[in-house]
Amino acid sequence: MRWLGPVLVFLGFLILLKEFQPAFLEPLKPYAPYIKDAFWGVTLVAFGFYLMFRRTARRIVLALYILYLLIYLVV
Repeated sequence: MRWLGPVLVFLGFLILLKEFQPAFLEPLKPYAPYIKDAFWGVTLVAFGFYLMFRRTARRIVLALYILYLLIYLVV
């Protein structure tokens, strides 16, 4: 649970940045529908990889999925 605090702080900063500097996320805007539509596919693939892998690879899969979730929530 230690990683949850920094993730939430980073998410908060991204949302504030989106509110006050919308041009910051402008490069992601054309990809927003694709990011939103692929949510369940990405979730299932990440969960499958998480179940197949061990320790270090699980952490990498989890980190990549959290990064995707941050982009999903901000875009």
